[in-house]
This record gives sequence, C-alpha cells and structure tokens, in this order.
Amino acid sequence: MKRDYDEPMFIDVVYYSKDCSAEQIETEIKELCFEQPFAVLATQGEGQPYTALISFAASDDLTHLVFSTPTQTRKYSQIKDNRQVSMLIDTRSLQPESINLVRAVTVTGKARPLENPDEIELWSKLLLDKHGYLEKFVHSESSSLILVRAVRYFYVRRFQEVYQWTPPETS
Repeated sequence: MKRDYDEPMFIDVVYYSKDCSAEQIETEIKELCFEQPFAVLATQGEGQPYTALISFAASDDLTHLVFSTPTQTRKYSQIKDNRQVSMLIDTRSLQPESINLVRAVTVTGKARPLENPDEIELWSKLLLDKHGYLEKFVHSESSSLILVRAVRYFYVRRFQEVYQWTPPETS
C-alpha cells in the first residue's frame, strides 16, 4: 500500500470529533507525558534555537510541566531572557521499525524559574515522584526548578494525524 506522506492531516479536536474526541486525545497525551521520562526542550537566544534533553514531570491536568536545570546553563539563561519554550515528548525509542507507529507531542508554553519556597516544594515533589534519582540534583544550590505553563499541545500519531489540544485554563 502506497501512502502519500506529503500532506499531513491537521485536526483541531475542539471542533472535530469524527474519528476521536478531545477526551481521547487528552488521554493519549497524558499517557505520553506520564510514561515518557524525557523530553527535548527548545529555547531561543541570540536569534538561534537551542535544544536540550531533560527529565520532566507533568501535572495531572497537563497545565504545567516541571524540570530542573543548573543555573549556569544556556537553557536557564535563555529562559530568563525569553520565557517561550516548547517541549517534544515522543515514543521513537519504542518503535524503531516504523515512523507510522511513533507518537509524539509538542508542548508550547511559557517557562519561569521558581523562587517561592512553597512552589518549589510542590513542584519538586512532582518531579521527584517521577525521577527519584534526581533528588540531590534538584535540591542543589546550583540548580533551579523551571515551571512551564502549557499553552497548547500538538499531538501526532500515525505519522500524518496532527491534533491540537488546549489544556484547561488555571487561575
């Protein structure tokens, strides 16, 4: 069977529900975010994009993602200068035989280093529940927790199907 890979199908699940509902897409996005340990973080500085592999955790409602980084890194300084980030979370390592089986989600959002002790305690607990081996790193004087407020998720499955999902608003 020959497939045309040139034209992806973009579906905004808020308005489209023939093949699947917004709830089904949300469930599939949650599976990716909760099961995958790593993401590729994209930041921007000096007119250039920059990517880095990070360990992360997501809130139950997918409105926030959290990771830790040393304060003397490019990603930290770029986030301080430009809060807009994206994160790629995918299953490519689980499906090396076919791109058609890979699922991926790109999260766009705004990042900020956490300074409030209550926020640091809350979000470090979420991160360490998923990545307990990072305890010394997360609590290091030279590290900072970064909180990403997710604005939009772009979920891709079956290579061609692209779904847009927006998390609920939080106050």
